[in-house]
Amino acid sequence: MIQYSAFRTWQAMQKRSNNSILALSVGANHARREMDQAPDPEVRARMLLNAVPLTERLDVTAAEATKIFDSAATDMAFLAIPQVMALHIELCVETIVECQHFPGRIKEQDNEPGWWKVPLLQKTVRFGEHKTTADHLLDFILKLRNTMMHGAGKVDEDLEKVWKNLPPAAKARWQGLAGRAFTYQKVGVLPILGWPEIMATLAVTKESAHEMNGRVLRALTRAQWAEVIARDYRDATAVGRRRFNAAPAGHGLSGPEQDRVVQRLQGHAMTYYRDLAMTPVELKAGRDAVR
Repeated sequence: MIQYSAFRTWQAMQKRSNNSILALSVGANHARREMDQAPDPEVRARMLLNAVPLTERLDVTAAEATKIFDSAATDMAFLAIPQVMALHIELCVETIVECQHFPGRIKEQDNEPGWWKVPLLQKTVRFGEHKTTADHLLDFILKLRNTMMHGAGKVDEDLEKVWKNLPPAAKARWQGLAGRAFTYQKVGVLPILGWPEIMATLAVTKESAHEMNGRVLRALTRAQWAEVIARDYRDATAVGRRRFNAAPAGHGLSGPEQDRVVQRLQGHAMTYYRDLAMTPVELKAGRDAVR
């Protein structure tokens, strides 16, 4: 799997978010179990969790704390789903920024430069390819995220319409990931959200990122990929930038395989872009193009 710079950054951030969300889930479930084992439901929760920092501020009974931990999944969904979508939107932006180095790869949009509506972002990074199941589910998650941010999380007619109009394969995929369909009583009330919807959102954005990676692979030429690799190596660290601008090795030898920078680019390409099997000549041309 080719991992261009934007995807690698997103992958690290998503892994961190995934682990943080799972840690919160484990913590909430563990705390609830402690409340269930309380000898008296009226005992103060901070007495049961006295070894945990900040529990001295939890001035409620064990019974009241149980209700709090029961609702933690819903509360986390309202925080985590927008965060996960924000990371995915950032990946779309970084992909467009990368591809804008190559005129004609990104269709110009009519809005002011640097400002994109999210649906247009998602459409642009499809590079003209048909929508997949992950793309359809991203439309749904985006609408869900918008209701959380602008509609107090209550299901509105637009969200209901997007869910009902999802292709059967997309609905089945969501239910397979979450273990349940998107559930709500009626328009104007909060949906049922929790850890299942958070995990499904993480899975969908991960699938979409891999698909986007493949689309970028098909959209760029080998010469353009050589430039991507060169920029990625150059901009990854201060050391990389200094080495990138170093002079060739010399010693009376010529050719790209004797160039220290090209040798380092080869190592970088073997680590993150192995599938491309770039040659020293191609990498030197990429280095020269962005130097």
